[in-house]
Amino acid sequence: MKVSIDAILQSAHQLKSTINVDEHKSGNKNKVSSDTINIEHRVMARLDEIHNQIKDIQTTLSRYQVIDDGIKMLLDDKKKGATNSQNIINATMYNNRSVLKEFLGDSYDENTIAHKQDQLKNLVADSVASLQRLEVEFENIVASNLARNIQLKDKIDEINALIPRNIKNPQHLHHLDAETVKRLIQ
Repeated sequence: MKVSIDAILQSAHQLKSTINVDEHKSGNKNKVSSDTINIEHRVMARLDEIHNQIKDIQTTLSRYQVIDDGIKMLLDDKKKGATNSQNIINATMYNNRSVLKEFLGDSYDENTIAHKQDQLKNLVADSVASLQRLEVEFENIVASNLARNIQLKDKIDEINALIPRNIKNPQHLHHLDAETVKRLIQ
C-alpha cells in the first residue's frame, strides 16, 4: 500500500481542524477565566495564611519579650542576692500564664538562666527571620498583577497594617541580592 506525502498532510490538516472545532465546542475559552478564578482563590487563601502567620509570630515575639524581661529581672535579682526570684518567676505572666516558669523549667541557677537567655535570642532571631520571609512573600504578591484585584484589596490592607514600616531607619530596608533575584525569575 502506497501512502503519499500529500495524503498524510491532508489527514493531519483535517485532524487539526477537528481538534480546533472540538475545543471551540467544549468551551475551552471558559478555561482561561476558570484558571484566573482558581489562581485568585489560591492567592486569597495564601494571603489569609500569611495574615494568620504574621499575627502568630507577633504574638510569639510579644511572649518572648515578656520572658526576656523576666530573665533580665532574674539576673539582676541574682546579682543582688536572689531575694525576689520566686516572685519574679511567678509574676512574669503572658495571657494569664506564667511563661517564665514554663520557659525556664525547674532549674533557676545562673548557668541555666544564661543558657535559656541565649536560647531565647535564637528563638527571637528565628521568628524575626520567618516574619521577614512572610513580608517578602507578601510584597511579591502585592507586586503581581493579581494583587490589583478588588476582592484582594481588603486582605492586602489588613496585612499592610500588621507589617511595621519604618522607612526612616535604614536597617528596616531590604536590599536585593542579585543571585536571589536571578534565581527567582528563572
